[in-house]
Amino acid sequence: MTAQNSASQNTLKGLGYALAAVLIWTGFILISKAGAVSSMAVPDMLMVRFGTACLLFSPFIYKHRKVIFQWRMFVLGAIGGVAYGVSVFTGFALAPATHAALLLPGLMPVMIAVLAYFIANERHRLSSQIGIALSSTGIIALLTETLLADSHYLSGDLSFVIACLFWGIFTVLLRRWQFAPWHATLGIIATTTILFVPVYILFLPHNIAQQSFEMLGLQAFYQGVMATTVQMVLYARAVHILGATKMGGLMALVPVFASTLAVPMFNEQWTTGLSVALVMILAGTLVSNLPASFFTRKRKAAAAC
Repeated sequence: MTAQNSASQNTLKGLGYALAAVLIWTGFILISKAGAVSSMAVPDMLMVRFGTACLLFSPFIYKHRKVIFQWRMFVLGAIGGVAYGVSVFTGFALAPATHAALLLPGLMPVMIAVLAYFIANERHRLSSQIGIALSSTGIIALLTETLLADSHYLSGDLSFVIACLFWGIFTVLLRRWQFAPWHATLGIIATTTILFVPVYILFLPHNIAQQSFEMLGLQAFYQGVMATTVQMVLYARAVHILGATKMGGLMALVPVFASTLAVPMFNEQWTTGLSVALVMILAGTLVSNLPASFFTRKRKAAAAC
């Protein structure tokens, strides 16, 4: 086998990992909305997500307990587990899945970039700044339409915005504290469960007993295994093979897939604001992932003219 054929096969493998990660993230949006539609309470969703994962991965959690059980990991669990989970599942209960499909994957990169700039003093390329501006324009258009036309969805949309804020803080702290991805995953599962379960049992409403076994099984499998662990492994492998830039561009497929499927699945309406948001978020994601040399070449070409 020639080096060129080997590289092509490696690229195809990377694209396969990337597409699988995109499909799992798309499924997370749709299945989370299905749980909300089935009247599962927000605490139930969190309990199923992290309780299932904690049971399944308890041997690994015990093995890595010295790395996991420290105060920094509990901070990450409180922010990226409990606070993010409560916010995002509240959003699914109050807003359409089409809004989640655009706001979550569209706003997360923007929030992470802005927080990294102010908290971690990270500087961004021109392409990233333009991409953030484009994506932000689309998000503002959707929120404005919601405020003017369907204000009863505004609480849900704001919950998604808050969820992205918590995830942005979590990501910046994770970068600063330099936990390995596997340790971070196990740590978030363990610390979130420890923090949340006593509160859930003693103080929060829950409707798990009223749910069908099929719905509980679906949520447990998808939330506790696919969205929590499998997606992370696939995403990491895709980044390793393709690079962060290409993977970032491919993640722009999530709002396309999720919003398109949400309309027939949940009988949701497609609006002008959704169209504007989709186009601007896609454009922003693609521009953000342009290579650094792209604008350099453009400037050189303009100077030569």
